[in-house]
Amino acid sequence: SSHFGSRFARRLGTLVKSRHFLLVTMSMQRMLIQEGDAASESADVIDDDVKANLVCPSALSAVLSILCPCAWLCSIRTIQQNEQAAVMAWGQYAGSIMKPGLTIINPCGIELRKASTARTSLDLKDVRCSDAKGNPIIVSGNVIYKIYSVKKAKVDIQNIEQYISEQGPMVLRKVCSLFPFDSSSGPSLRGGGTAGNYVGAVLRKEFQTVLHDSGIEVLKFDLSDIYYAAEIAAAMLQKQQAEAMVEARELIVQSAVDIASSAILRMKAKGHQLSAQGEERILGNLLTVICSDKGVQTTMPLQM
Repeated sequence: SSHFGSRFARRLGTLVKSRHFLLVTMSMQRMLIQEGDAASESADVIDDDVKANLVCPSALSAVLSILCPCAWLCSIRTIQQNEQAAVMAWGQYAGSIMKPGLTIINPCGIELRKASTARTSLDLKDVRCSDAKGNPIIVSGNVIYKIYSVKKAKVDIQNIEQYISEQGPMVLRKVCSLFPFDSSSGPSLRGGGTAGNYVGAVLRKEFQTVLHDSGIEVLKFDLSDIYYAAEIAAAMLQKQQAEAMVEARELIVQSAVDIASSAILRMKAKGHQLSAQGEERILGNLLTVICSDKGVQTTMPLQM
């Protein structure tokens, strides 16, 4: 019985090896067919993420795994939630792993380049720009983005975080040059509400255009801080004060005219008879009192 058991174990081992060899051989055949089909596709399709052949990512990896089956002990890898991995076989892109969980990968000559697909925030601090009028300004912005293609982000780009942080200030300078610092008649960099949303939409669209080949989706791009550069800050402050004073004066004069006209109409409605000179004198006194920024002193005409 011991002799029969040893013979059965040898045959079972041979069967297992033959089945393993058959599976690897079939995987190699499928890989060669896929490589032939991929070679006939356009460059745009090749640039997209493809599902990796984890058992046989390359012919050399398949041969080495057959000659050294113990290497499969190191074949279990973990892909976290909100994470993808680009599979590199001997330095060449072999596909992507896009689903989280435990994965068995041929360990021979394989490198995993992982990337998080969760939302990420980037602050762009104190970027010196010029507005539409050529005034030097200092702008800070905040970008929210996520990676949707691990192949483009980790294979086609050397350092995706550095790439984004270097392209962001360029987009800020370009968009800031299209809008004035402040405006009461249209969109501006400083304006809030609808105007601020419009500038943010332009920033996001422009940044997405720059990053369209890097596997990045820009979700939001807003200005977080903006002010004039130090060399013109004092002059621009005086200009803003002057503009605010002019607007305030226009409002005061318009309101004074309405009040004086309403006073004359009410006096006539109550039966007061006013001469033309009397109306002019009342209008002049009311306008003087309302429009003056200092205290008014009462004067009485003297007739000699």
